[in-house]
Amino acid sequence: MGSGGAYATTPARIAAVTCRGACDGIDRVSPGTLLRITGSRMAAVDRVVFLGADGAADDVTAPALRPKARRVDVRVPANARGGPVQLLNSDGAPSDASRDVIAFDTSAQDLASAPGGPIAAKVNATKVFFDGSRTASLDLLVRGGAPIDVVVELLRTSDGASIGQWPLGQVPPGQVKRVSWTGSSGGKVQPEGRYEFRVYSGQPGAAAGTAARAAQSSSPPAVTESFLFLDHQFPVRGAHEFGMGAGRFGAGRDYGGHQGQDVFAACGTPLVAARGGTVRWKAFQGNAGNYVVIDGAGTDADYAYMHLRDPALLEKGDRVRTGQLIGYVGQTGRASGCHLHFEYWQGGWYRSGGAPVDPLPLLQAWDAQS
Repeated sequence: MGSGGAYATTPARIAAVTCRGACDGIDRVSPGTLLRITGSRMAAVDRVVFLGADGAADDVTAPALRPKARRVDVRVPANARGGPVQLLNSDGAPSDASRDVIAFDTSAQDLASAPGGPIAAKVNATKVFFDGSRTASLDLLVRGGAPIDVVVELLRTSDGASIGQWPLGQVPPGQVKRVSWTGSSGGKVQPEGRYEFRVYSGQPGAAAGTAARAAQSSSPPAVTESFLFLDHQFPVRGAHEFGMGAGRFGAGRDYGGHQGQDVFAACGTPLVAARGGTVRWKAFQGNAGNYVVIDGAGTDADYAYMHLRDPALLEKGDRVRTGQLIGYVGQTGRASGCHLHFEYWQGGWYRSGGAPVDPLPLLQAWDAQS
């Protein structure tokens, strides 16, 4: 549905739809899931329409929660269908439909029909990022007529280190159990690399504890599922090239040395948070243009993104996830060509003891893997 028509208010514009809280992305939502819709002109939004399939027959409307200029939240209603969403102002002014499409969790059906034995299991993503909106998760389903005692163990494949263990006890058939890992162990973020969930089980109907003994005695797992764990995502989500010469860290400027790395890309290319965290600052400055600074979760570093096309899709104090859309490549401020000026500050951006670090090696590593 388009945004034409005569209305007293100007329709909102949707940039992105993301999942908030304990969820694994908008392709795995359930009724009650909290979604955040970011964009522009959202302060007047009153309702969110879940459009479902083509036509209005399955459209479902839910109240907008906490609308602000550049964002609005909504809880997925019980009778919603998968598909794009649309925003309506109080006078009915409609936004265009979102490009992002929500989909409901079908893990039970998927696992029930998967090949294999009495236990089926599957990771929810083969690549996950620390502090991303999607955690490292394993869904498992017991098939057959009797409960099975189950233990799930997580190993780091590079050295075989055991990172965590989940004794699930007697798992009844037909119920999906989900095990999730945040990326930390012992209070520390774990190294990047490949990790593997291993599912150990006792015999159907056996007493609780047999699976735990099997795991401890290194019996072969019933199912294994692996994933790649990364601690950053490359922030420019489109064709790009790294600036050299004047675009490099330390290059001379009439106002001091260049404190970051330029990454050139077409204006309007999406930008995401390289690392989740909390927004420390959002502003416009003559040299930096529209910029935002994020305090990286689990680090003592801050990440600054400058020359954004528009004000960032965030506010000071917002919680941000790794890979979350934060804005678009622009040319605001003192900029030659469309690009992201990216700064990495060890110890904090302009904090006592903080200092900028050449981010090019980090950016190149993140680019290669994400």
